[in-house]
Amino acid sequence: MAQVVTRCRLTGHYMFMGMDVDPKEFTHSAGPFERKFCPFCACEHIWYKEDSKFLAPNSDLRSGVRQAG
Repeated sequence: MAQVVTRCRLTGHYMFMGMDVDPKEFTHSAGPFERKFCPFCACEHIWYKEDSKFLAPNSDLRSGVRQAG
């Protein structure tokens, strides 16, 4: 699974969508995928998968940092 970040079409800033998805399934889904408030342009708009990219989960945990769980 990978985290989805999407670029605001007005400002160009990337925002986390709060989703963990399989990139193959996500790219085959249809149309816009989310309507959400953007803190960068201060408006609510539709987010498109064409403006999205994926961040792989960080498996490199720092020593001495306790994980919630």
